[in-house]
This record gives sequence, C-alpha cells and structure tokens, in this order.
Amino acid sequence: MAFGYQTYNLRGDNTNRYAVVVLLPDSLDRIIAPLRERYDPDYSIIGAHITVVFPFESQRPIEEISQRIRTITDELNPFHVELTSIGDFYPEIPVIFWGVKKNPGIDELYKGLYTGLDLALPHKQFCPHVTVAREISAHRVVLVKEAVVPYLPDEKISVGGIDLVSPTASGNWVSIRTFNFRKS
Repeated sequence: MAFGYQTYNLRGDNTNRYAVVVLLPDSLDRIIAPLRERYDPDYSIIGAHITVVFPFESQRPIEEISQRIRTITDELNPFHVELTSIGDFYPEIPVIFWGVKKNPGIDELYKGLYTGLDLALPHKQFCPHVTVAREISAHRVVLVKEAVVPYLPDEKISVGGIDLVSPTASGNWVSIRTFNFRKS
C-alpha cells in the first residue's frame, strides 16, 4: 500500500491527480522543513501542508473542478487553526504529525469539498494534521516523537484559502490554483 503523495497512475489514460491543501506559511515551513527532510520521504515532493482533500483522480476538466471548489470557497469566511501537539496514526498508518486542534472551519471545508467534488469521505473522523514523519518503524515511533516535540511550538495560523495541487512530470506536487475564501 502506498502512503502519501508518492503513488502513480499506471493506466496511461488521461486521468489527472489532484489534492486540496492548506499550505503552511513560509515561516512555519522553515521550522518544520529540517524535521521533514530527516523523517519524511515525501519531503521534496510537496511542501508542508494540511491536507483537506486527499489525493484523488479525475477525468473532469480542470475548469469544472475549479468551479466546484470555487462554489465552496465563495461561501466560506477565513478562519484560524491552531497547530498543537504531536500525534501519530500508529499502528494503522506509519505517520507522525503536528496536530491541528479541532476546528469547525476546517471540518466544514473538508465535508463541503468532498460533497462538492462528488468524492466519498475517506475518513469518518477527519484528523487534520501536518505530516512530520512517515514510514518510521513501530519501534522508533517514541524516539522520533521525542526528537520532534522540542522543535514544534504551538502555533496559530490564519486560513484564508486553499490550493489545488497536482503532480508535475517529475513527481513534485505543485499548486495549480489558489482559491481564496470570501472576505468577512
């Protein structure tokens, strides 16, 4: 089973891959970058982010996908999220993360986008987070978490929009569209 953004379309058809994310501000990306570089094999594939819509495939034109996303974001006001404790998804998924405190704004965005894009919700309990480490063996989880904790302070960021990302030919995921929320 492939985790993260390193999965490939081997069918050779015209299906495109996308995800919807909240990119972290550069100041926080710089804080987390050394940790991700050391512990996350997807470090160079995509910048630090909170995934809102997990990677999906679609044969829909980009304009249709964009319009569906815009319909959702035009109804939302900016909101704040708090990055707090370090958590993990072990033993089910080998991921250590910087947790996002429960937030109605991001929950509404998650459900609205999945509905608007006609995608099945992948998780009943959405756990927004920023991945710090992945594919760490089960016996190293505690050691890696202890190494990460001192470097990730509690932070609060303003979320005023989201990015639609897609992989380039080289496999790096880049923003292809940014959708700002309506101004309150």
